[in-house]
Amino acid sequence: MYVVLAGLTLIASPALASGDGPPAKTSSGDSARPNFVEFPQMAASVLQGYRVRGMMVLGFGLEIEDSKLRKKARSLLPRLQDTYTREFNRYAGNAYNAGEVPDAQYLSTRMQTATDRMLGKGKAVFLISNLMVRAQ
Repeated sequence: MYVVLAGLTLIASPALASGDGPPAKTSSGDSARPNFVEFPQMAASVLQGYRVRGMMVLGFGLEIEDSKLRKKARSLLPRLQDTYTREFNRYAGNAYNAGEVPDAQYLSTRMQTATDRMLGKGKAVFLISNLMVRAQ
């Protein structure tokens, strides 16, 4: 059983359906989305009863308007990644019940709180690009 939540896929579908094909990629992600700091996808084991019941995958990034803060966020990338990894593993291993639809709002709120602690309240917006669960 696969449970897939993909917000960006739903947004991009009408544009791709026009027949023009996908937009051309630029050589740098920064020039295409100057306010977006993208993180590598994370995966965490879904645990229940001390057994692995599946795997959860999260794709995300930060929307930061201020260029100085964006530069600071890039320099803090390892610390931010560590914080997000801990929060994501807590959710996948403890708060999430195998077989249910993942609570993207709950996860987003937890991650936004962690972002606010690191970068300052209201300075950056945590955005989920995809959230998937693969049951075993």
